[in-house]
Amino acid sequence: LGPRATSVPEVYLVRQADEAIITIDGRLDEPAWQRAAALSRFYVYSPEDATEVSLTEMRMLWDSEYLYLAFQCEDADIYSYSDVPNDSLWNGDVAELFFKPSHEGLLYYEFVIAPNGTVFDARYPSRGAGGANRFKSWDSGIIVATTINGTDNDHRDDDIGYVVEAAIPWEAFREAGKPSLGVEWLFGAFRYDYSKQFEEPLLLKSFPGEALRGFHSYESYGVMRFVSR
Repeated sequence: LGPRATSVPEVYLVRQADEAIITIDGRLDEPAWQRAAALSRFYVYSPEDATEVSLTEMRMLWDSEYLYLAFQCEDADIYSYSDVPNDSLWNGDVAELFFKPSHEGLLYYEFVIAPNGTVFDARYPSRGAGGANRFKSWDSGIIVATTINGTDNDHRDDDIGYVVEAAIPWEAFREAGKPSLGVEWLFGAFRYDYSKQFEEPLLLKSFPGEALRGFHSYESYGVMRFVSR
């Protein structure tokens, strides 16, 4: 993991990738990723008395075609729950991002990625419209690659961690439209970490304070701003 921020920035700056080709291979070796802002302060959602926090770093970039996502997750016991798309992947280790393009509107999106690269994605017209079981059939067209430093689903050894790299085409956000410079969205970054070290699964969130509606608590999400390089 790279240098760690001391606090969550008031606004996360999503920098342009300068139209450079980013290969989605789970490696994060393009120079653009080194220029991307790193969000590395995560807060415990559950259990409240957790004393160990798995180190996590999230980055985002954008260009004319895609919104790019990256997670680097330290994890001593990597566990992917399923290899079935849109399964309940959060029953195992996952990295998650939620996006709410409009501060006033009700539409928002969820992207969940397991260490093995399996994806759950959903488009929610509102929180009251029916939830995951109704809207998980939506297909964002996300492209995903992961790398695992260790062994998946084997608690008998000690792992190092995993990397998630993904690209979401702007067509997935067609209702919101492709953003221009200076546009701001709301976002929340999250992580589930199941481990032989923990009495309970560790759940992390990218923002401080309350999350009364769980990871769907967009009232508490941070602000992301699309900027140039």
